[in-house]
Amino acid sequence: MSDETASKNILIVDDEEIIVDILMRRFERMGFSVHAALDRITAIDILENQQIDVIMCDVLLPNGTDGEAVLHAALAQHPESHFVAMSGNIMSDESVQKLLQQGVDLFIKKPFLSLGEVADQVAELVSHSE
Repeated sequence: MSDETASKNILIVDDEEIIVDILMRRFERMGFSVHAALDRITAIDILENQQIDVIMCDVLLPNGTDGEAVLHAALAQHPESHFVAMSGNIMSDESVQKLLQQGVDLFIKKPFLSLGEVADQVAELVSHSE
């Protein structure tokens, strides 16, 4: 556990339970307090009721919703938090740039090439906000 991640809260939002489980276990080992949601409604409820430092959110969520609603809720509730967008779909450079312009701090392509690299990138985001 590093000092940068100790006592930090991370919210993982993905409709794929296996992705949530893998990320939860990795970030718990790193010292994060982990919250999880499988849909937009649960994610927004957590954002309204918890102090969240990092949000990792799938770009496409079930029932025709997308991570953009979660991004807007995160910016409204926790403007100082970091937002990491994830997607397993092919996205154009323009689409990724649009996400970054809207307030996304980091974009990660799924499937993850290296879970360790993903964890390191998130830890680096947190350490730069100290």
